[in-house]
Order: sequence, then structure tokens, then C-alpha cells
Amino acid sequence: MSGEASESNGPEQCKSCLGSGEVGSEYGPAGCPDCGGSGFLPSAHVLIEWRARDIERAHAGSGGGTGGDVRWLLAELRRARGALTEISALAQELDEGPVSSRIRFTANTALRLYQVRTEKS
Repeated sequence: MSGEASESNGPEQCKSCLGSGEVGSEYGPAGCPDCGGSGFLPSAHVLIEWRARDIERAHAGSGGGTGGDVRWLLAELRRARGALTEISALAQELDEGPVSSRIRFTANTALRLYQVRTEKS
């Protein structure tokens, strides 16, 4: 499969731990922080939330307005993602058609809830 995307619908193997779920540390083997020790990457939604929490934690004690700005920005990110998820769910309840499909596809472009595959002719 030179240069083609994988046909598998399963989760992607973690490249940091090579699927073992463990990485080396100065204290011995430790759970891989990228996959949470499972050996496979979680969904994009989970990865984005993990990264948002890391950023939130890193700037929690920041002086000045930085900590507050980061909390506000992450709250806006979560609110927008929640709204897009609801829009996508509502579009699935519509009759199948070009407008419904386009709404779902556009929301999925931002949310990455579903893996997009191209059809082979």
C-alpha cells in the first residue's frame, strides 16, 4: 500500500510506544502519555480534550491575565465543539439529502468524529 491510507477501521497504533503502552523513563517503564497506556491512539475528540487539559493545567497558575485568557479560550473551544456535535446530530435526523450530508461533513471536518475515506472507483 505505498502512500495509501490504511483500510482498517480500528484504532491507530501509538507511534510513541509502538503499541506496547509503555515508554522508558529514568525510573523504568511508565505508561505512555500519548495513548494512556493502551497502545492505541484514542479518537481525535479525546486527544483534543487531553491537549486542552494539558494547556489548562500548564497555565492555571499564570500571573496576569494569561491564565484567565486560556480558561476563556478553552471554554469557547469546548462550547463550539459541543454546538457542532449537536448540529451534526440534528443533521442526521433530517431526511438524507445534499444539505444534510453537507452539514454533517462540514461539522465532521472540524470535529473529526468520523474517519473520512474516499471511495475507490
